[in-house]
Amino acid sequence: MNKIVKSNSQLLRSCVWGVLCIAILASGVGVMRFLIMNGPKASTAEPEEKIVTVVTEAAVVAGIQIQLKSQGEVRPRHRTKLVAEVGGKLAYVSDRFRAGNTFEGPTGEKEGELILQIEKGDYEAAVAAARATLAEAKLALTMEEVKRTQGMRDWDKIRKGQEPTELVRRVPQIRSAEAKIKAAEAGVETALQDLKRTEIRVPYDCRIERAYVDVGATVSPGALIVELVSLGPVEIRLPLSLEDYGYLEREKGTPRGSVVITGEIGGETAKWAGEIIRSEEIVERSTRSINVVAEFGKNGKRVPPLGMFVQASIMGKTIPDAVRIPRSGVVDGDKVLLVKNGRLDIRPATILRTEASHVIVRGGDEEGEIPEGSTVVTTPPSPLIQNTRVDEEPAAISSEGDSAVGGESAE
Repeated sequence: MNKIVKSNSQLLRSCVWGVLCIAILASGVGVMRFLIMNGPKASTAEPEEKIVTVVTEAAVVAGIQIQLKSQGEVRPRHRTKLVAEVGGKLAYVSDRFRAGNTFEGPTGEKEGELILQIEKGDYEAAVAAARATLAEAKLALTMEEVKRTQGMRDWDKIRKGQEPTELVRRVPQIRSAEAKIKAAEAGVETALQDLKRTEIRVPYDCRIERAYVDVGATVSPGALIVELVSLGPVEIRLPLSLEDYGYLEREKGTPRGSVVITGEIGGETAKWAGEIIRSEEIVERSTRSINVVAEFGKNGKRVPPLGMFVQASIMGKTIPDAVRIPRSGVVDGDKVLLVKNGRLDIRPATILRTEASHVIVRGGDEEGEIPEGSTVVTTPPSPLIQNTRVDEEPAAISSEGDSAVGGESAE
């Protein structure tokens, strides 16, 4: 009996707890529905679209001539260090033998100007001695020929009909005499050359860069006496990267192109025009660049001062159907910012060349090309979002790039 009463008591307790849980759950659901039905309602109006002001410029599709930038030092076409070929005391020094003075070189039969003269007494004596030696050698040959004639007569008397020997015909003696004549003649030529070398003349139209001797000095063979630089056209070695080197115009495989250099003189910018005349065709290991050589002053044109450091602009190839835009109008390396129907259009483009301040891209209507007349954004908005609504503000002044449009220099 007790077991039955205990079992009914537990069942009753379980039912009570079940009813309480259901009641709590139902009340929670009711409160939630009440809050949902009577809570504040969110506004269904669309947010106002933000308008960003950007600076723009029109894209122009045209042929763009590449301007290659470089720099270099003005050098003479020729630089020569004259050394004494014979020794002795200086007997004559030109009054203009000073750094900066100019001299005329040989023209036709006229020799170059005399700048120094070494005392030539000893060398004139050497010429006389060499000529005496030559005369003695010729006399010795004549004597041997006479002896040969006399010996042949005696041979015919004693052994008529027999072939005379070489000693009878004095062949060895005559050969020796002839060799001595040749040696004496060479000695005379050497002495005359040494005498001529006492006169030191300029090899071409030149300017003295530095003089090492003066009046009364004694020089020895091989001693440096003066450094000369040529007058007239000058040259400049211009290093170019391998990429820029590929944009040079070529004529029969040889790089060609006009060059304009600029430099500061007296607070003003001076310009000189020249042209590429050759390429060294060797890649320097340290800079991975190739040097081309430009010439200035051809046909008597003015030249920059020697040793001056100048900036150079080389006219290269012309890229057809291209657009030059500021670098600020390019993002992610190959995407151009355009305005289309009042909204930002981030358009992939084919980059042809990157310059200091501009980028050259392919122009056209195909994929990766910029159409003629497109509006290019030069001040990118932040953040960059496709189809952002923008307000255009045309650029006040179109910035110049490193290249020329339509093949004309952009200066």
